[in-house]
Amino acid sequence: MTEETSQPVSRAQRTLAFIGAGLVILSIVCFLVLMIGTWLGAGPDQGSGKGIWPTVELLPLVALPLAFLCIVAVLIVSLVTRSRQNRKSGR
Repeated sequence: MTEETSQPVSRAQRTLAFIGAGLVILSIVCFLVLMIGTWLGAGPDQGSGKGIWPTVELLPLVALPLAFLCIVAVLIVSLVTRSRQNRKSGR
């Protein structure tokens, strides 16, 4: 059997992963706040276009695609790192 050595996780991978996870969590929280706010009567005709509501409404539209890009970047960095290690070991 061959021994599998675990590859070290780089700082870039860890940072991108935490940023992506944070953006997803923030988007889910904003989505839940929007649902609860609408349920409590903070609809467009009740003045929800004032204060922090526009930011809460727009944040998931921006944060989810950015989180997706962070996850793709983590995948690419991981594949490049694994490819370099395989080239060094002669596989």
